[in-house]
Amino acid sequence: ATLLARATAIPKAGERVPDDPAGVMLMRAGDVMLAAAPNEVSRTDYARFASATGRAAALCRERTSLLRIVKPRTWQAPGFEQSGSQPVVCVSWADVEAYARWISQRTGKRYRLPTVSEARALPQGGGAKPVAEWLLDCSGSCGKRVTVGQSWRGANGARPLDASRGYDDVGFRLVRDL
Repeated sequence: ATLLARATAIPKAGERVPDDPAGVMLMRAGDVMLAAAPNEVSRTDYARFASATGRAAALCRERTSLLRIVKPRTWQAPGFEQSGSQPVVCVSWADVEAYARWISQRTGKRYRLPTVSEARALPQGGGAKPVAEWLLDCSGSCGKRVTVGQSWRGANGARPLDASRGYDDVGFRLVRDL
């Protein structure tokens, strides 16, 4: 192919990157171009990962309930009905990092969580129950990781949460370095 043909095939900001299994779109975050998934990782996609790797479900917390000890929650049973296309919740930050490593190994491309500044440039996920999202940034000694976005609970903005557990209103999406 000629150089001109190859150059015109390069996607522009907001366009999907061809041949990418995650369906990422080209995004500009400040001076940096990166590829970002338009939505959070779905329950179906996470189930493929959990099945392929044997990853055990993280402890999940509903932050407003005292009944969490009586009725444990997991990403498979977060305490409310979800379809396979909805964002996976009840996954810890470590689960998310393991998922990013797994998809990176499968595709040969480096996927990771976005930073706070990158997350601001991403399109917001939608649906009846939007979720906050885990980010790469940490708080203090990194035992807490930053989440951002408005969840169906209504809290908006960045907040640090315990990275060792999942939350029923926090999911994730990945970006790909270009």
